[in-house]
Amino acid sequence: MTEDADLGLRLAREGFGVGDLPSSTHEEAPARLRPWMRQRTRWLKGLMQTCITHTRHPWRTARAMGAAPFACSLALSVGTVLTALFGPAFFGLALHDLARGRLETPGSMAGVAAASFSIVLLLTGLAGILVPAIVGMRRRGLGHLAPWLLLQPFYFALVTLAAWRALAELVRAPQHWHKTEHGLARSSRRRRVTT
Repeated sequence: MTEDADLGLRLAREGFGVGDLPSSTHEEAPARLRPWMRQRTRWLKGLMQTCITHTRHPWRTARAMGAAPFACSLALSVGTVLTALFGPAFFGLALHDLARGRLETPGSMAGVAAASFSIVLLLTGLAGILVPAIVGMRRRGLGHLAPWLLLQPFYFALVTLAAWRALAELVRAPQHWHKTEHGLARSSRRRRVTT
């Protein structure tokens, strides 16, 4: 279901370099919640399957890829799944602790370390969410969409819902996948060809 991630990892295991092309895909994103949720559920379920496949024999994979590339692949694949599943909960806990002053006045060295880690994680997480969106909007000349960034927490809450749906589907129906219908948007190339 995420053949691009699986193929990239397989190529990296064989010693090939993997990168992306600086081009546009002109992909048509679902404009309604139900198709969007089904698409994200499919993508996250596929990424979970890819993680399971490529971590089945972690030492063998690490030897084939090398330690640093293997660690990066884990951060990208497993990290994405874990962030989708638990990110909003940890973000909420960090904001709660920040609001109650627990991060500013820890009582012990362990508390200082935990508070420091929480603050760094919170700030880098926010940057990881906002910076790519801002860069993408600037590159496309879509800066007028910046106020919509305030809805990012709701977007990621929906991603978390899709992740939990994907995990449930992975257990109940690992072979099932949701098809995304394309050619619905007025700007769709497929629609222009068929009309």
